[in-house]
Amino acid sequence: MHHTFFIFHFSFFVGDAYVPFVYPLPIWDYWPWLLLPLCAGVAIVYKSVKCSTMSRVPREALVIFVWMLVGFAAAAGALAGVLKWVVER
Repeated sequence: MHHTFFIFHFSFFVGDAYVPFVYPLPIWDYWPWLLLPLCAGVAIVYKSVKCSTMSRVPREALVIFVWMLVGFAAAAGALAGVLKWVVER
């Protein structure tokens, strides 16, 4: 109850301005594309920690980046197939 008052009180002072973490940004049309920088960041950080020398990081991060994208595409295809199979039954 107290948090609701805080949000109302805060939004009263800023008017119709965007309030982070309260109102989501309208990114529904292109949110799947945000998977690319997420996978790239995870691959670079993971390989930066695991590789013995930093000169190996770019190539190995690219390899794991591609494997992550292939895995996500395979998972999406499998889920779409299961959904189609369930709906048609």
